[in-house]
Amino acid sequence: MLLFAAGVAGWSVWHHARPEIPGYLKRMGGDFTLMSADGPVSLHDYRGRVVLVYFGYTHCPDVCPMALGVIASAMHALKGSEASHAAGIFVSVDPRRDHPDLLKKYTAFFDPHIVGVTGSNTVLNQVAQNWHVSFSVPKAAADENYTVEHSTFIYLVNAKGQIVELFDEKTSPKLIAQAMRRWLD
Repeated sequence: MLLFAAGVAGWSVWHHARPEIPGYLKRMGGDFTLMSADGPVSLHDYRGRVVLVYFGYTHCPDVCPMALGVIASAMHALKGSEASHAAGIFVSVDPRRDHPDLLKKYTAFFDPHIVGVTGSNTVLNQVAQNWHVSFSVPKAAADENYTVEHSTFIYLVNAKGQIVELFDEKTSPKLIAQAMRRWLD
């Protein structure tokens, strides 16, 4: 009986150490390559790390800065080697206004470990389709003040490059940091 109890306890520890990916998330995501101020960035560059990915734009008046603040706070909650195995990616869906140099300055305001990237409309549309991101950029000149409609998920990507959990800008950074720890190998 003691051996059975030890086996159950061991399975329980192993089971909790390896969280399951919900089925609906297994159909989302995938690698991408977009442009940062320092050159091309691919999601596969972050293999071995947990990554928080957010799609938005720099001129966003509310949700994007809130989400990036939550991402930065969650990353700051990680300590030591945890922090060195975590990163953030901000994907701008407004390449008309958000050039890579602007994205670098914008994301650095929140955390230097968040990289800002964007791409052509064709590439962004493909990435958005794969990640189940919806967005709509109005037909306007780059110097006009316009709002981009977009979904507001914060995607947690595991060390293998798979989306494993979803959050939003209202999620507690502490909760996100706990989730990141669960997926660190």
